[in-house]
Amino acid sequence: MFFKVLKWDLKSQRKIFVLFFLYIVSIINVAIADVLNVGWLLGIFMALHFILSALVVSIPIILLAINYYNDFYGKNSYTMHQLAVKTSTIFKAKILSGIIYTLLSVVLFGFGLLTVNSIFNGFGSTQEILSVIGEAFRAFALLPTYIENVNSFAFWLFIIVSVAIALFFAQIFYAFVITFAKGGLLRRFGKVGMVISLIVSYVGVLMLMMVSSKYLPFSIVIEKTSYMLYKVSFFADSFANVVARLGEERVIEFPITIFLIYIIFSTLGYIYVSYALNNQKSVE
Repeated sequence: MFFKVLKWDLKSQRKIFVLFFLYIVSIINVAIADVLNVGWLLGIFMALHFILSALVVSIPIILLAINYYNDFYGKNSYTMHQLAVKTSTIFKAKILSGIIYTLLSVVLFGFGLLTVNSIFNGFGSTQEILSVIGEAFRAFALLPTYIENVNSFAFWLFIIVSVAIALFFAQIFYAFVITFAKGGLLRRFGKVGMVISLIVSYVGVLMLMMVSSKYLPFSIVIEKTSYMLYKVSFFADSFANVVARLGEERVIEFPITIFLIYIIFSTLGYIYVSYALNNQKSVE
């Protein structure tokens, strides 16, 4: 049943492809203007392309948030609550479809950058860029061999989990903001409640990160031990104290509590939204 709901949700949010289509058209327009060698036309198309480049990686999240609002609290809410499936199942499908569309937008953006570079600098230049990117990936893949106390499996597991949490967090954040705004506390403020919820949630996460990095006793430090060899150490001390105590031999300090806050917020946010949706007593 989940995959049927996922398929339906992917279709219901296919308006995102309009943005993707416009982005591809902007690339084609730039290519045509370059072939025609019309300076003013190329300038206009390049300006439009740059605008769409910014939008193609940011607007999908906004469109996903609008779709979430319409389905659970807006014009589609009555129909949504008549479906023979738990609202939490629909919410799970929305999270996964949102992640899929977010990844598509990033891939399309990268494709656009390479294509426009080929238009202006030639395919050979793009091959050089791809070669540099390939070298960067190969160098990144070799990083575990330079860390003496972390094996490759642990390294790649951490990278994959970090990316997954970041994508998951992005979907949970807008769902939490909207659900919190439609709760009893802010419901009376209407659309203004959305703005209040967004500000409170955003500032709240930032404040938690600042406080945690200063006071909570969890930190990671990467230190250079010898030529091309590094060591990852876990410190039971705050990020601020670790930075003040360590000398110049350190390479980088990382407040692991920020990572934990992403996990905690995403987990609690998911639980809160799922509970709120399953126990929603009225629809607008």
